[in-house]
Amino acid sequence: MTEPLNAHPMRSDPLSPRLPKRILFVITKAVWGGAQRYVYDLATSAKEKGYEVAVAYGTEGLLRTKLEEAGIRTIPLPTLTRDIQPRAEWESFKLVRALIKEERPDIIHVNSSKAGLALLAARLERVPRIIFTAHGWAFNEKRPWWQKLILHAVYAVTVHLAHLTICVSDAIRRDIGWLPFGRLVTVKHGIDTPKFMEKDEARKQLHLGTTEGMWLGMIAELHPTKRVQDAIDAVAELSATHPELHLVVMGGGELKEWLQERVRHYKLEDRIHLPGFVIDAPEYLKAFDYFLMLSRTEALGLALIEAGYAGLPVLATRAGGIPEIVRHKKSGVLVPAENPHALSRALRILLENPELAKQYATELETQTRAKFSKERMLQETFSIYEA
Repeated sequence: MTEPLNAHPMRSDPLSPRLPKRILFVITKAVWGGAQRYVYDLATSAKEKGYEVAVAYGTEGLLRTKLEEAGIRTIPLPTLTRDIQPRAEWESFKLVRALIKEERPDIIHVNSSKAGLALLAARLERVPRIIFTAHGWAFNEKRPWWQKLILHAVYAVTVHLAHLTICVSDAIRRDIGWLPFGRLVTVKHGIDTPKFMEKDEARKQLHLGTTEGMWLGMIAELHPTKRVQDAIDAVAELSATHPELHLVVMGGGELKEWLQERVRHYKLEDRIHLPGFVIDAPEYLKAFDYFLMLSRTEALGLALIEAGYAGLPVLATRAGGIPEIVRHKKSGVLVPAENPHALSRALRILLENPELAKQYATELETQTRAKFSKERMLQETFSIYEA
C-alpha cells in the first residue's frame, strides 16, 4: 500500500465539505522497535476513531508491513535516514515539505531523530497542530562533549518548533527541562496484554537446541547502549555455581559478531543464545524465568512493560525511565549500569531466593496492568490531538 508522493492526498479540494481530521505521522526508521510500536498503536487506533491517517517513513522495515496489513497508507521518504549528510538533509527537508503541502494534515505527529526537519517544514506550511514525541535524547549516549553540546542546541530548536512535545517518561522530560520555552508533557507508553505462548511451547518454538534449565531473557537490539555484554559476563561469572543457567537474547544488530566472539571466549556456546531478531518476540516471554534490561540509557523500557504483563521477575539498570516501571526491591531489582559484577550478585540472590523473586514479579505485574495500559496512553494522546 506504499503510495507515491502525489497519490491520494489527505485533502484533495479545499472547497469540499469538512472531512474527519487528518493525521500525518513521520518516523525515520520503519524497523520494529519501541518508537515504531508506538506509531503503529496510535495510527491504527486513530483510524478506528475516524481520523484519516498516513505514515511517512525513511528506512524500510517491518513497521511498513504491519501498517499496510492494518489498512494504513504509508509514504516512503528515501532520503530520511538516521545518518547526518548535509545534502540528504536538504533533500529530506524539501521532500517532507512537499509531502505536507500535498497532504495538508490537520495534525502532524513526528517521531524521528530528524524531527527538526519535519517540524520546520510543518511550521512553514502552517500545520494547525504540530506534535513531537521524544523517545530519547541522543546527548545521553556516549559521545564527545562537543557533540553533546550541538545536540542540546538541536533539540532546543526541535522543542521550540513543536506546539507540544510528548515525553515518554518523566526522566526524558527532566533531561530537557532546562529549556526556558516549549510545552512539555509526559505520556508514558502503554500496551495491551501480549498474547503469550505457554512456557514449554515458547521454548520449543525458539529452536535453541534445549528446553531445559533456568532461562534469563532479553529483548534488545544488539547495540552498544543495550549492554548485552554485561549479561554475558554475568552468566560467565555464575557458570560454575549455576550450570543450569541459560541466557537468551532476542534481537539483531551491529554487535552480533562481537558478542558471539565473547560467548566463544567463555566457551558458553551451549548456554548463551543469540537467535537474532524474532518476530513478535513478546509472545515468547514466558519461556524465560527472569528478564533483564541492562541499558546504559533508556527512555522508558517497553520490553520491561511486556515482561511485567508476563509476570516475570526483573533485573534492570537504574537508567533513564526504568525506575518509573521497576521499584527497587519492591517490584524488581535495580543495579548500576555497565556493572556485570553487580548484576551477577543480584542474580545470585534471586536465584537462591525464588519466593522473593516471585513476590517482586507479582507486584510488577499488578503495577504494570494499573499504570501502563494502551487505553490510558491513547486517551491521553488523543486529548492532546483535540486540544
